Amino acid sequence: MNSIRKIILISLFLPFAALAEGKIGIVAGVSVDGFFSPEITEFKIDNVQSGSPAEKAGIKAGQLVIELDGCKIPGCPADKAKKLMAKETGEILPLLVKNLDGSEVLLKIHVGE
Repeated sequence: MNSIRKIILISLFLPFAALAEGKIGIVAGVSVDGFFSPEITEFKIDNVQSGSPAEKAGIKAGQLVIELDGCKIPGCPADKAKKLMAKETGEILPLLVKNLDGSEVLLKIHVGE
């Protein structure tokens, strides 16, 4: 079953990873659960590109995204999350993140080119 989840994860989030790394500047580990209607169970920031919109917004490696543009994690449908991440240049992507110390903060990424 884990290999099936990995295949789903790759097929759902491969375009997301490219988008996030280019326009937003993050690399994240995303875990999902479910086969026909997968939901995100964890969204952890693994790396933030130097000088990126994400870095300027205050995103740091190790933070957990607990809400993606109003969609709570865990529980956000993977297809909805993918659409929410597909922001155009100039749009804002709000992320509610949990810091390593347990505090939560709403950060807004101004999507760049």
